[in-house]
Amino acid sequence: MKIAKRQYAACATALILGALIVGCSRGDSKKNTAAEDSAPVIEKIEGMRYYVGGPVMKADKYGRLRLGGFNGQVTTPSSRGLLIGYKPNDDGTFEYRTWVNGRPVQKSVGFRDEDGLLWFTKRETYDGQGRVIARQTLTYDNDREVMNSTYEQVDPETGKVLKSVSREVPYAPPSEKEDEEGEDEGGE
Repeated sequence: MKIAKRQYAACATALILGALIVGCSRGDSKKNTAAEDSAPVIEKIEGMRYYVGGPVMKADKYGRLRLGGFNGQVTTPSSRGLLIGYKPNDDGTFEYRTWVNGRPVQKSVGFRDEDGLLWFTKRETYDGQGRVIARQTLTYDNDREVMNSTYEQVDPETGKVLKSVSREVPYAPPSEKEDEEGEDEGGE
C-alpha cells in the first residue's frame, strides 16, 4: 500500500523539480547562452495546446489525484524551460507531452473521464537524445476497480526490453487507518 504513496511522492517531487527548472532557467534576457542557442525548435502540433505553468491536480471519485487542467497557456511552444503539450481529441482521448529546454522528456496518451480528469493508457519516457528509455502500459478493470500497470525499461541503443514489471493498483488509495494497520503487521 505504501508503494502507491511512494509513487505519488515521486510524481509530486518530479513536478516540483520541473517548477524549479523553469524558475532557475530565467537568465538575462539580453544574452543567449550556448544551451539556449542550441535548443531544438519545437514544431507546433495541430490541435495541441501548450502550457508553461504546470499541471493542476484534482481528486477523482476514488480519491486519487489526477491531472485535471493546466496553468500558463502560451500560443507558441517555447524551447526554454518546462513545456507541456496537451491535445484533447473529439472521441474523449488525449495526447500529453512534456519537453525540457526543447527536448522531449515524455509522451502519454489516454482518455478523459466524465469529470474531465486524465487517465493514462500509455507513456513513453525519453533520454536526452530523444530515444525511448521506458514504456508504461496501463489498463483499467472497472469491475474490480483495479489499474494494471506494466512498466518496461528499454535499452535506448537497441530498443530491447531490459526489465519488465507488472502490478495492480486499486483505484482508491488506502486509507490512513488501513496503511497503519499494514505497517503493524509487517506490511510495506
